[in-house]
Amino acid sequence: MHEKDSFFRVNSMSKEFSGEQKLRIVLESIIRNVPKGEQSKKYDISEEEFQTWHDHLIQNGGKIFDSSSQFGSGPKRIKKKMSPLAKFFLSISLLGNLGLITFGIVYIFNKDSTKDGWSQGSTNSIDSPIHLTNDPAVPNTAQIDIDSSTPKEIPLDVILENGSEMSFRLPNEENDIGNLLASPNSIPAPSLIPTASITEPANEVSFMGKLYEGRHVVYLLDVGTYVLDGSESVQKFKKFKESLIDSILTLSPNSYFNLVLYWNLRDAAALGKTLLKADQENKKYAIDWITSLGDSAESIKSDRNQYYPKELLSFPPSAGIIGPWYGLSTAISFDPDLVFVMAGNVPSYDRSEVPRSHYEGLGKINFDKLQGTQVDHTNVNALTRETARRWFYAITPVASLPSSEAEVENMALARLGIASHDSKKAVYQPLAWNKSFENFLSSLEVGFDQIPQTHFMVNLPQHVSWPSSLLNSVKEFAESSRGSFSQNLTLP
Repeated sequence: MHEKDSFFRVNSMSKEFSGEQKLRIVLESIIRNVPKGEQSKKYDISEEEFQTWHDHLIQNGGKIFDSSSQFGSGPKRIKKKMSPLAKFFLSISLLGNLGLITFGIVYIFNKDSTKDGWSQGSTNSIDSPIHLTNDPAVPNTAQIDIDSSTPKEIPLDVILENGSEMSFRLPNEENDIGNLLASPNSIPAPSLIPTASITEPANEVSFMGKLYEGRHVVYLLDVGTYVLDGSESVQKFKKFKESLIDSILTLSPNSYFNLVLYWNLRDAAALGKTLLKADQENKKYAIDWITSLGDSAESIKSDRNQYYPKELLSFPPSAGIIGPWYGLSTAISFDPDLVFVMAGNVPSYDRSEVPRSHYEGLGKINFDKLQGTQVDHTNVNALTRETARRWFYAITPVASLPSSEAEVENMALARLGIASHDSKKAVYQPLAWNKSFENFLSSLEVGFDQIPQTHFMVNLPQHVSWPSSLLNSVKEFAESSRGSFSQNLTLP
């Protein structure tokens, strides 16, 4: 502690502080942001006494702006009594102005204290900004000389003048009061809003690794028990179902679809009576139906007509339309853009499941042969028997060949449907597939330019083919509808 400070404190204790001294002490604390405890210790006064001065200044400081009747010696004036509201706004204005002055002085002092030398000297010396003057010749590093008897006092008007004239200017920025406030966020420059691009609804259907144009699609799946004839056919049927599920899952929500199952000659069932929106719920119904079919004849028979059987469909095909044409007629009735036909070896349908009414419109039918009357192969000429025998040798592994050539010939003729060596196996009369195709075309109410694009995927057992009348008509329709035909695809 410096000797001057000690001497000042001893002297300050021996006398009362004047009003101006109290004001300077309180203003120094406010302007320099000196804590109450530190300021009280500096002037050897109690914190309660300092707080009393501080509160008195805040509460009664506005009175110095009253008329001179309180401070002057002239005659008293009759003052107009202010309303409470005016007093309130006056107090707010005074405190606001005092706060701005205090904020600016503290801001400048803290920022430029090193440059201007306002804080030089002992921390206990009275070197607050109230000792500064406007004379530029007076250095800012001037220190206070303390008289041996009393501290040097600065008139109150000088304090207020210095406080009011304290520069608020930042370097290189004059008269910019906005810089004392927080910098507002810059207003972004207006820009044109880009034109909103409207995404066109998806107009494609993915099936078996290919994309097809269209939003309305019908899947037509052959579920006759003949699709499970042989282990290879079972595996291909599984692949058909997997490809069908994958395609349904990838349908856009903007698409519409239906699933039609058909079998034998004139049996079919659909997922709905109209095209369904490809939402998650309808997709789930379709996938559940496909997976319920299983891989056995029993599961197919029990689950293939669980939704809308043919009796509930609004468009029953005309008589004389059978097999894949019956299923395709049902699919076209939904007015789709695309039809995918997954067909099996429908000519080998189970005759025991087909009523006679399904043969109407096909011309004269020999029901004796349809029921399996045995045909004597002795009427088959030698060239046909020889050709059948050589064909059977070519397609049958050596380990599976019969022991005698006569047995080979009988098996070959039976396989080709020409004759039978086994009385338990029937030889069937070929159906009138050409007639069925004619009936199908005549039932169409639109021209070929308006029929849906139809894609046929045919899955047949090894060494088996459709009758030429059926095969040729299917290929012709696929080409006319701008579709495609494929047989025994190598499915992924």
